[in-house]
Amino acid sequence: ISHDLQTPITRMRLRVDVMDESPQHAKLQQDLQEMETLVKEGVAYARTLHGAAEAPIRIDPDALLDSLVCDYVDAGKEVSLHGAVGVALVTRPQALKRILGNLVDNALKFSGAAELEVGVQADGAVTIAVLDRGPGIPAESLEAVFEPFVRLEASRNRNTGGTGLGLAIARQLTLAMDAKLSLHNRAGGGLEARLTLRPQR
Repeated sequence: ISHDLQTPITRMRLRVDVMDESPQHAKLQQDLQEMETLVKEGVAYARTLHGAAEAPIRIDPDALLDSLVCDYVDAGKEVSLHGAVGVALVTRPQALKRILGNLVDNALKFSGAAELEVGVQADGAVTIAVLDRGPGIPAESLEAVFEPFVRLEASRNRNTGGTGLGLAIARQLTLAMDAKLSLHNRAGGGLEARLTLRPQR
């Protein structure tokens, strides 16, 4: 359904583009933008449910993380990176970038800044934590927000509401990678989204 909606949305956008500038024109453009975002996220979520087509490969995780953070910094976003993995990692790099991108986008949306902390546990598992100082999430909702289309009441507005699919996509991609994604409220306020990548045997 989401895929089939792309064609009529494109037609509507072309028609709106040739309309005269007016308050109604601006509102239509905003509505179409929201529809396009929902369709794209819907397609992305559906694809994650059908398994990950991307094959695991050996990568330099520190180079991937550095590139990801630099892209945000170049765009004027307050994103920082601390720590390093220090060894090669066998994983799905596009899925990993999508997961971390969703987590960083959430941190920026609700707090204006994101901090990535990277470390390696004693058993070889790699942890990547995305930290913010936003409002956090009520303890009873820390797991529920991973369900598709679930949004907290405080975020149900045009500016920060989103589609309610970002965390659902991140969780599905994480499961496909045999990894773990969890949310934790931070002491002093804010949220930690912790991604744990198990070592490949």
